[in-house]
Amino acid sequence: MSAFKSDEVFARLNEALNSFPASERQELVKQVNGIFEFHLKNSAGDVKIWNAEVKRQGLVSPGPAPTNPDITLYLSDDDLVELATGELSGAKAFLSDRVVLKGPLMVAMKLDLIFRSLGMGPAPGKESELYYDGFESSYLILQIAEYLNVMTDAEKKEFVAKTRGIYLIRVKNTEGKTASWTMDMKNVPPTIKKGKVEGVKPDLTVDCKDKDFMDLFMGKVTAQKAFMTGRFKVKGAIMLGVKLDSIMKETQEKMGFFKSKL
Repeated sequence: MSAFKSDEVFARLNEALNSFPASERQELVKQVNGIFEFHLKNSAGDVKIWNAEVKRQGLVSPGPAPTNPDITLYLSDDDLVELATGELSGAKAFLSDRVVLKGPLMVAMKLDLIFRSLGMGPAPGKESELYYDGFESSYLILQIAEYLNVMTDAEKKEFVAKTRGIYLIRVKNTEGKTASWTMDMKNVPPTIKKGKVEGVKPDLTVDCKDKDFMDLFMGKVTAQKAFMTGRFKVKGAIMLGVKLDSIMKETQEKMGFFKSKL
């Protein structure tokens, strides 16, 4: 079998994991909570499998996962290296189909978190400006932001024309901490900023639990039902709240959240 450049990446992952204090390793496991299986093909057409168990202990080893993986990824040896070095983000890899996956994209998106936690992966940039530790909603916001980023200028104008609103989303997690984002879907180009933007008045403010925002994105509840049952507390132009369904649905379809690409 020909050489694989990614062997060095997995060796570095193991080295980094082994150097972690037990508390830090368990914190990473808690945040990721997934078992990954990688099917890699090199330039010679050879295939090699690695697995990363980041659900209980935090272990990386060659071969198939010892138990059913939560996510299986099929990609080239070169693309795995680019993911690890930060030349390629997970979101862009999935959008461009450079990574084919079997399983929920939500788990796959945590690859960047693994690499960055171990001193690899993309340098903090736009993603870190939106991300909050301890909030699953952060991953959803990142996907909406990535979706907005890959739109053409014409698509951005059409998207804004359909929405025409500025949202302030405030989400509370199980620890009682709050994360917030300002989603400007009123001006071109549409943008998402972390926190409440000074000088910008939201047309609609939404307060909800982290899990409830997740449920809205994953289609387990509609915005209208969330408002009626009190899961979402709203202030402002209530009709804009209904348009949240459209924002979520478009992002889901673009990112392929409800289907494997196999």
